[in-house]
Amino acid sequence: MKNSILFLGLLLLSNSGISQRVVSVDTLHFSADSSYSRIVVRYKKHQLLFGTSKTGVIAFCEKDKNKTVIIPPVNDGEFRDIVVNKDTIFAIVSGDIGMVYKGNLESATPIFNEKGIFLDDISLFKNEVIILGDPVDGTFFFRKRTPESNTFLELDQKVKSDYLEGCYAASGTCAQYLNPDTYFFVSGGDTSARFHYMDLWSKRTVSVDLPMKTGEGAGPFSLFFWDPIHGVIVGGDYRKNTEASKNACYTTDGGKTWIASEIFPNGYRSCVTGNKKLLFSCGTTGIDYSKDGGITWHFLMKGNFCALLLEKKTLYATTNKGYCLKLKLKF
Repeated sequence: MKNSILFLGLLLLSNSGISQRVVSVDTLHFSADSSYSRIVVRYKKHQLLFGTSKTGVIAFCEKDKNKTVIIPPVNDGEFRDIVVNKDTIFAIVSGDIGMVYKGNLESATPIFNEKGIFLDDISLFKNEVIILGDPVDGTFFFRKRTPESNTFLELDQKVKSDYLEGCYAASGTCAQYLNPDTYFFVSGGDTSARFHYMDLWSKRTVSVDLPMKTGEGAGPFSLFFWDPIHGVIVGGDYRKNTEASKNACYTTDGGKTWIASEIFPNGYRSCVTGNKKLLFSCGTTGIDYSKDGGITWHFLMKGNFCALLLEKKTLYATTNKGYCLKLKLKF
């Protein structure tokens, strides 16, 4: 959604601003300018990829701290999401022109370029990718690319949008390609907060209302399923980022029904990730964690964060000014 928040301000840490669950904090400086990154993904053993607002897509080597711009910035938008398939990188640009780049550490070229399409997410399952964009003529924008096709093809399914409804590209996590037949995404707007289930085999689509905030700039921002049955959604209102109510929910039946969290995250949250034992969500007021599948959320640390990557007991959290925190955790 075009009015997604720009993450501003310095990261604030103090003795009271960090949980004892954090053993150590390392600072990775992936960009020399004031870029923030809405996405961080693993590429190789020591390589991280950042999709930034001003510098393009950056490869950062944790071993020697070298950083390389592998896809230059574009004038018409910023990089909001990246997926990696073996050595191949797919990265989307969100802005006045929707673009998808395909490449590797050596080179990348646009394989999709369409004016007037605002892309929110790119999701990968094995060798297939689906891109999701804000509605066009009353239906959400989808394209799918398979190994057999050199282009992005329309999906047979159509999902109608409500009035002023769209998706949020705040962290490239508003959709999930769970398995060959299952694609999930969330959307929100003036009067809606919805979860959408798409069965790509039967062509069946189901949309479910969520117990979350609605309004301009409010609703569900990010979802994460760790199996076909259990999932969580976080969001809120980025203009009222300290409000800790109706900003998270969970499901135990594959998204048929959603239950509001009993203890909410501490403010607006734009990203959620994790595994079946441990979840993390972040936003402009900090990071929270859940050990019970999203039923209750607890404070981890204060700060202004955009995107998360969890690897075993290490959590990467991007902030602004070209920084990413590497947190060693104790759970």
